[in-house]
Amino acid sequence: MMFESATEPKLLYNLEEDFFDRFNLKKVRLLGKGMAGEVFLTTSRDGSGRKWAVKLFALDEDVRERNLRHFTTEAGVLQAVSHPHIVPCIMAARCPDYAALAMPYYPRGDLGFLHNTQSPTEVHRYMSHVVRGLEHLHRQNIAHNDLKLENVLIDAQNRAHLGDLGLALEVKDASRTALAGLVGGTRKYWSPERSEANTQTRIDPFKADIYAFGVMYWVLVSGEGPQQHKDYRDKLADTKLNLSPALRLRQQKKEDEKERRIERRGRNDSRIRKTLRIDLAQKEKKWI
Repeated sequence: MMFESATEPKLLYNLEEDFFDRFNLKKVRLLGKGMAGEVFLTTSRDGSGRKWAVKLFALDEDVRERNLRHFTTEAGVLQAVSHPHIVPCIMAARCPDYAALAMPYYPRGDLGFLHNTQSPTEVHRYMSHVVRGLEHLHRQNIAHNDLKLENVLIDAQNRAHLGDLGLALEVKDASRTALAGLVGGTRKYWSPERSEANTQTRIDPFKADIYAFGVMYWVLVSGEGPQQHKDYRDKLADTKLNLSPALRLRQQKKEDEKERRIERRGRNDSRIRKTLRIDLAQKEKKWI
């Protein structure tokens, strides 16, 4: 079932007025747009410089039920689960025409935006942050249920944070499984079990999260985009040939530098051998 142990957020304002007027905020620019609504960078009108990312969930009649469910789930999970690598919820509010979720602003954007710009060291660092946040969720019996690059945000200190938990699942069943129809996410990140299951088959959403994590890692390391029904085992067997151009260039530079070091060492060795020969020759002259 959907996350129910915290479906009513701890901090929820029910407003008759506009959220931005109530909290003296103004929209600066659109940061992104998704299925449920839009995310805006906002700043305080009082000149304090406070910046938030505010996610708006449209409550039009045709999407009201779905978007309210996503809003309530995301706000509830973010307020119930605290971790350094999970996006926190500053506040949540329901207005007549929309619901709003205020979060910290992450100036470096998401991993989807940064894709193909990171060094291998940065990739491993980001993914170590992601797996810590994911492990914390799983320990609370919560599956993220929509892991992808676009749902990992990077702060000014270059730390990664898991976000967008509107599809999160809390699994109370002793088998740690859920109906496949509830195991959502982006199809290109689906596990083989999810792709092959019908909606009433029970599958493990935690393993589905781990599979999606692996796809993210592969995409960042290889430079390729995620693909549905892809067998990544074949790719892993030939990783070197499938490195992104940027990674290939870095690897080639390392190999070239290694060759130069060997060459310099060889020249130095030649000079040493030549010096030794001269010294020996001079000593032989003295002995004669």
